[in-house]
Amino acid sequence: MAAAGQLWLLYLSPWFLAQLGAAFNLDTRENNVIRKTGDPGSLFGFSLAMHWQLQPEEKRLLLVGAPRAVALPLQRANRTGGLYSCDITSPGPCTRIEFDNNADPSSESKEDQWMGVTVQSQGPGGKVVTCAHRYEKRQHVNTKQESRDIFGRCYVLSQNLRIEDEMDGGDWSFCDGRLRGHEKFGSCQQGVAATFTKDFHYIVFGAPGTYNWKGIVRVEQKNNTFFDMNIFEDGPYEVGGETDHDESLVPVPANSYLGRNQSRRHACLFRRLWGTLLSQALGLGG
Repeated sequence: MAAAGQLWLLYLSPWFLAQLGAAFNLDTRENNVIRKTGDPGSLFGFSLAMHWQLQPEEKRLLLVGAPRAVALPLQRANRTGGLYSCDITSPGPCTRIEFDNNADPSSESKEDQWMGVTVQSQGPGGKVVTCAHRYEKRQHVNTKQESRDIFGRCYVLSQNLRIEDEMDGGDWSFCDGRLRGHEKFGSCQQGVAATFTKDFHYIVFGAPGTYNWKGIVRVEQKNNTFFDMNIFEDGPYEVGGETDHDESLVPVPANSYLGRNQSRRHACLFRRLWGTLLSQALGLGG
């Protein structure tokens, strides 16, 4: 789909849309091809999501992850990765979305963090999530005791691709502050995959490096109107237990990488609802 920093999008012919499952043609005529280009070496096009912004003005956008893009000026790194917004109604270039433009080298490293490794839209007028699964927290920097933990981190943006309310921002890093080391949460790698559930009530994060790479999935609510909707179970829910953190409850062996591939059809959502263990969908990734 993307090669040498270029991304090509092909419209399907109207004939194909009318046939609904019959043989189809790809319309490759030059005037029907949308071409978007990123910087060489940036892995522009590694992840993609269509996004429909409704406010403050309606826009149909293609969001493109480039996890090896050069760093922003205040990130104190060479390559951090980034997310781009492309107007699919215009032949113009894509625009980098500015967020995460800071760093504290005494406690973190964003070098090669792979921001943009995944991107998902919540739907028309909804939020956007994008992640950097190689984001590191650091301790005892520049000493013999220095340590680094690859927790990973995700950002949630409002529909206009800005940080606007208390649910937005980069505080989505649930492994931070937990027991470290690869047998616990020190190689969490949250954000290799992330998505929203079909009903858009929840956001789902995969963390395949947890518990010696057994991996886990965590579900958090992303809907401020649950009470009005008579929904009183708002999570969060987590494989292994939100508070227990019991790896024996993760139903896979070590090195299974649970959570490495999330989608609305294959999101492992374990949660207790009125005492019954439910699985809305179960998939170990492909």
